[in-house]
Amino acid sequence: MDIKEVLRFADDLVLAKTGKHLDRLQEAVLLASWQSQRYSQLAKEFHCTERHVGNMASKLWQTLSKILDKNVTKSNFRSTMERYQVSHNSNFLNSNFLEQGNINFCTEISHPPNAQQKSPPEQTSTEGDTEQKQRLDLRDAPTLRTFYDRTSSPLTTLETWIVEQNCRLLTITGISGIGKSAIARNLIPQIQTQFDRIIWRSLRTSPPLETTLKNLIQFLSNQNPPLPRGGEGGVFPANTDAQLSILIETLRENRCLIILDDVQQILSSGQLAGHYKPEKNYGTLFKLIGEIPHNSCLILNSWEPPSDILTFTDDNSAVCLLQLTGLGEAATEILREKGLLDEEYWPELIELYQGNPLWLKLVAQTINNLFSGRVSQYLSYQPVFLGDELTPILQQHYQRLSEIEKQAIALISNETEPVSFTLLMSKCQGSQVELFKAIQSLDRRGIIAKLSCESETVFTIPPVLKQYVQMIL
Repeated sequence: MDIKEVLRFADDLVLAKTGKHLDRLQEAVLLASWQSQRYSQLAKEFHCTERHVGNMASKLWQTLSKILDKNVTKSNFRSTMERYQVSHNSNFLNSNFLEQGNINFCTEISHPPNAQQKSPPEQTSTEGDTEQKQRLDLRDAPTLRTFYDRTSSPLTTLETWIVEQNCRLLTITGISGIGKSAIARNLIPQIQTQFDRIIWRSLRTSPPLETTLKNLIQFLSNQNPPLPRGGEGGVFPANTDAQLSILIETLRENRCLIILDDVQQILSSGQLAGHYKPEKNYGTLFKLIGEIPHNSCLILNSWEPPSDILTFTDDNSAVCLLQLTGLGEAATEILREKGLLDEEYWPELIELYQGNPLWLKLVAQTINNLFSGRVSQYLSYQPVFLGDELTPILQQHYQRLSEIEKQAIALISNETEPVSFTLLMSKCQGSQVELFKAIQSLDRRGIIAKLSCESETVFTIPPVLKQYVQMIL
């Protein structure tokens, strides 16, 4: 198929719908999408930001989606055009057929006599003001609330990975309250037009893999029971391999976005980070989605990354890992909303609580209740007061640690200055190999911080965690 013909066809569609021809940037977007090129190159050529290109492209995909009555995205533009050519016996590229008066064929496709026509996908819920035939299931997702974006803008990073790099498996990690679910939830409106199906599920009850697979397939395939392959007699296959095969095929046939929240609930406590519970064999699912080519994306939100995710994130752009840190200066908005006083002391409070949105909201409530909002008065008391709300949260993280990890953070907590690995080794009862693994695991959990100090790396933990460890020892 000639790209020039496709561009002419797209221009006629847009002209009939909007009364305007495609401009140069819009044509360049279609050409780049056809040739699987990135928007970043277009931004350089047109001397504009990549975000501007992405926003313009998003509006173009929405326009084409409404005209063709199908969700059109960067990733499926070429295949969509090719399918239309086949389904209309190449007539859709015939300039005589594309007269403005006959353009309605795109929304009312003629079918052969007695042919069974498929109903458009049911829209389970809506996200924003969209007319696209799109299925969304966000029943497990948090409500959209005030969002505090970080200076580094993880939302932009995530959007680039998914839209530009076609990331298939994306893991967002960080300690509880840091904002993993909030970021994933606020990402959906930005990339929603890129997907045919969007589903959010929580693993907080640690469901068996088979339960999750059945739930996902029934929604994504829009069948109940869904049996595109692997099932007989109308019965959902009991074999996990058959279920996985059905899911992967569904992810190829549709562009789906799956968000699995609370992934740490299927991982073991009392071991190093990332090991699955014996009966929770989700590793096979995650590896297949990361390794096998398809058109969809799975986002995992977790306190810690599953161990097998780390084996192919360094050199594989289809698998990405984002470890969230605190809000930084953006956290001042939380303190302002809570009505705290002594603004000159806010940076100290934010640093003390590592810019963690949840922790700052809890301590702000304490400061308002006990000190009438005076931050300076609160900070004058040492050690830091944890409160009945924050202590159980820290306890959950501590109980997940292995014994060697507990030894390591106890040693770090007893020191007034950041600790070198050499010093830890001299005081730790475990072997050097075990200590290496423990430090690496604590880093993956986001519990310790690494600092460069002259010729060596030293380790420290947030004051809040240090206070909790000292309190329980």
